[in-house]
Amino acid sequence: MNIEQIYKKAESNSPHLVAPDYIKISISSLSDNTATPVIYGSLQDEIFKQGFKAQVIITGSSGYYDLEPILLVEKPGQYALLFKNVNEIKASRILHQCLEDRVSQNDSIVCNFGPNNLEGIPDASDIPLFNLQRRISLRNCGLLNPKDINQYILRDNGYRGLAECLKLDSVGIIEELNNSELRGRGGAGFNTAQKWQICRDTAGCEKYVICNAIDADPHAFTARLLLESDPHSVLEGILIGAFAVGATRCFICLNDDYPAAFDVLNTALQQMRAYNLLGTGILDSAFNCEIELKTMPRLLVSGEETALLSRLMGKQPMPYLRTHYPATRGYLDKPTLINNAETFSNVSAIFQEGANWFAGTGTEKSKGTKIISLAGETAHKYTVEVPFGTTIRNIVSDISAIPEGKNLKAVQFGGPTGAFYDTGSLDIPIDYETFKDSGSIMGSGTLKIITEDSCAVAMTKDIISYLQTQSCGKCVFCREGTLQMSEILKDMKATGGKTPDIDLLVELGEVMKVGSICALGKTAPGLVLSSLKCFRRDFDLHIKEGKCPYKLEM
Repeated sequence: MNIEQIYKKAESNSPHLVAPDYIKISISSLSDNTATPVIYGSLQDEIFKQGFKAQVIITGSSGYYDLEPILLVEKPGQYALLFKNVNEIKASRILHQCLEDRVSQNDSIVCNFGPNNLEGIPDASDIPLFNLQRRISLRNCGLLNPKDINQYILRDNGYRGLAECLKLDSVGIIEELNNSELRGRGGAGFNTAQKWQICRDTAGCEKYVICNAIDADPHAFTARLLLESDPHSVLEGILIGAFAVGATRCFICLNDDYPAAFDVLNTALQQMRAYNLLGTGILDSAFNCEIELKTMPRLLVSGEETALLSRLMGKQPMPYLRTHYPATRGYLDKPTLINNAETFSNVSAIFQEGANWFAGTGTEKSKGTKIISLAGETAHKYTVEVPFGTTIRNIVSDISAIPEGKNLKAVQFGGPTGAFYDTGSLDIPIDYETFKDSGSIMGSGTLKIITEDSCAVAMTKDIISYLQTQSCGKCVFCREGTLQMSEILKDMKATGGKTPDIDLLVELGEVMKVGSICALGKTAPGLVLSSLKCFRRDFDLHIKEGKCPYKLEM
């Protein structure tokens, strides 16, 4: 089958998706929300009994976890109404109101995404949460059934990007990717096209592609959200990468505690095979490729490429000093392209919409968007996607992330090894250069909210103690450095500590940054050093009073 035949097959299998007279209803939530299947069954029964021309689907989460289960009712050409925190009773009432065109403002309705203005109902453009965002990687999350390939094909120009790439040679693909200026959405932000070119130019007939879809940061939901809600955007990006570098075998590494994501991916791979998008002669071309799933424990060090490779080859997940890059010698010592799920989802969007379209978002040197997960003492548990250049203050204020009745003390950005920013530093724009210049990292993109009654010493102690458990132990500087920092901070929290402890923490941190092998050991001390910079008063009060001066601790 070629791409046009695939589209005809998709239309035949899902006529409601292209029918203008069908109302489309989707229920979105995380996979473990038990209310969703109950609501779905109730709506299906009601539609059958009343003979309504409507179609109900269960989608993955949209990332607005506080609002779930979410009901999106779409009447083509008129409106697309978003309802929050629905239950079986509310869903039935909403269904009748929408089908009878008597929708009115109520406590469940959030806004209208459709072209027609509805009296008394806010437009999505007036809601700060949606104004803030530009969804590229998350473009389909909460909008389609992740277990139905037809929906990805018909709602998102699915696999047309791959079809266009198969008409080009690898030079043309990498040139287009270079024009987009996409950077890897891992911590380092390495130029994606450059990495692909290195792998493509390395001699060898056996090459591999690895998608790192492990949420190593316990507060990050990026990989889970993409895999459970829109797996084909990642899978299409993987196939484009494989074709560009000359690989025929790919791996997706994902958390072993994500059974729903594994199930969704497994279904997606089966459907791809039925649509001639996997195996031999993909889209009637000479391109052959297989994709295999590998589950792994959640380990922070797995975010480092060489540690991930070691784990994939059945070894201890330990990084090694790089005498070469995985793009030249990686899995089984063969050229290996490694990108994360967010990067591959961007790739599929770029080849569906064009490099210039993508490069039109972001800053001069950081193009596109970044997925951000709110964590800590946030008022809202959301995963959002914002253009590079958006400030931390934009996110905190527009999402109303600070709990009612509390004041913000600081935020931590980038995951467990990310730096702290106090309230006077929140205007820092989110982009690779600015973070690098400030001594911080992009990391996992987690934004942790810290309120005024949190003790910096206790908080820093808890995080560095966690990092100590995540150290693989191979590197002395990381293994012993995180242990010593943890012990100093434990003592400081319990007894107040001593003034020389501050100098010792700084000395340990500077040595770790220089001597550690991998990014975990090099960035872990940044957490402590930025804490000392932002919250020196907290540390001094501990030493002065001999105990924690705060009643509440994290």
